[in-house]
Amino acid sequence: MKQAIILASFGAYDLNIRTRTIDALATDIKTKFPEIEIRQAYTSNFIRQKLKTQGIEVLSLEEQIAVLRAEKFKRILVLPSHLTPGEEFDYKIKIFVASDVEVLPPLFTLNCDTDFDKLAFDTILKCFKPLDDEHLVLIGHGSPHRHNPVYENLQKLADSQNLQVTIGVIEKTDIPNFDDVLKRLENKSVKNLLLAPMLFNGGVHVNEDIAGDSNSWKIQLSECGFNVRVCTDGLGSFEEFRELYIKKLVNFLSEV
Repeated sequence: MKQAIILASFGAYDLNIRTRTIDALATDIKTKFPEIEIRQAYTSNFIRQKLKTQGIEVLSLEEQIAVLRAEKFKRILVLPSHLTPGEEFDYKIKIFVASDVEVLPPLFTLNCDTDFDKLAFDTILKCFKPLDDEHLVLIGHGSPHRHNPVYENLQKLADSQNLQVTIGVIEKTDIPNFDDVLKRLENKSVKNLLLAPMLFNGGVHVNEDIAGDSNSWKIQLSECGFNVRVCTDGLGSFEEFRELYIKKLVNFLSEV
């Protein structure tokens, strides 16, 4: 039976970021499963159109599924690079489940209470290495139209282990947002911070929202009196983090 895996991601416009994260994971998957066809799809219309102006065409998930069906693939697995089951996953990935299309869940569950959730969170902490006197601030995306509880549940997991970790989201309409994070940091009386993206690619969100020169988290926290260091690497650039997706595929394929 002809099988294919589609690596579905939001996408990345920057070549260096794309190579170090999404393309690196696609290569990892192909190395692990040489007998299975590996394709990519970007869920961001904006990024696909922007790449098209450079002569680079990346299909949407719907288009990629149609191509594979035309090529007579009988089983199509969709592996999202998305970390949480938020709007992007629900409305641009999960909707394509069909008799011949199986969609793997995002990395974290909503409750963040499985062994795999704990392994994934532990792996993130190993990727970002704060100095002894630094408090780690992980910054995820959040949801603009509905609350995404994953970040709060990961905070509970961190607090249960007494970790020097605070988790926030970029989206101002979701929580814990910047104000929530600032209040928590002030209550903890910490001084030195390491900001790190809890994002697969990083990209624009890191360069502008987290580490930018205008109204970024780095600038705002610095103005509040904190000493701020920033890691700009998206999680997908770490081999140990990409290995989580390989584990997820192995576990999924062994169960079906």
